[in-house]
Amino acid sequence: MNIFSEINKIETEGMTAVLCIVTKTQGSTPRHAGSKMIVFPDGRIVGTVGGGETEALCITEAIQLLKNGNTHTLHYKLVNPEQGDPGICGGEVDIYMEVVGKKQKILIIGAGHVGKQLSFLANWLGFDVIVIDDREELLSEKILPGTSSHFKNLEKFLEFYTDFEAFNLFVVMTTRSLEIDVMYLPEIIKLDPRYIGVIGSKKRWIKTTELLLNDGILESEIEKIFSPIGLDLKSETPEEIALSIMAEILQVKNDTSGENLRYFRRKRIDVE
Repeated sequence: MNIFSEINKIETEGMTAVLCIVTKTQGSTPRHAGSKMIVFPDGRIVGTVGGGETEALCITEAIQLLKNGNTHTLHYKLVNPEQGDPGICGGEVDIYMEVVGKKQKILIIGAGHVGKQLSFLANWLGFDVIVIDDREELLSEKILPGTSSHFKNLEKFLEFYTDFEAFNLFVVMTTRSLEIDVMYLPEIIKLDPRYIGVIGSKKRWIKTTELLLNDGILESEIEKIFSPIGLDLKSETPEEIALSIMAEILQVKNDTSGENLRYFRRKRIDVE
């Protein structure tokens, strides 16, 4: 089957998978550069990157990749006889791996100044943007262009979205009161999204935490929440605050430290 036709099917049917491409080879290897394989969540594959232990390791890494949504280049050294098949060839191979399919969703609760700017930026960055706000006048396409759907409350959202992958969901609460946060957070936590961020001061978050604990939410669950939200960019305007929030989301999505690029070295996994 044509790999690109399969990718198109994955995208049109709302599925998720990992595309694996042999990008570099050295010495004797089972497949040449450009060889492709798709790995599905259940381990099923289309195509091949060489078979044997190399392919088995690639499938294992791909399934893990589906859980965290990262992109990796895996480097295999096929030189150790104890590894079985890799020891037969004696070469080296780089395999690029990328999640394809469903767009990652960002759920913005609160369509005020920051929420509005955040929706613009998230849409521009390729996220599927969903907004919740009880103020219907803020949910028009004119005010929030590019958003895929709007809801008056979390209950309506949960009725509509009954099937989604937790690692594909990022939740940002830019609400106007901690009462709304405390009301929605228990249900948000149950969704187990990839990221939960709550806007507000340290004082507001301390109070929110107290109320959540009183409602029986475990401290270990509360500690997963990002609040105050965003990276320390000394931001003040809604646009800058939205940028700092999206920077933090990308930091989580891409599983990176967010260091200045001068200190950054691309992660590379070696299997020997």
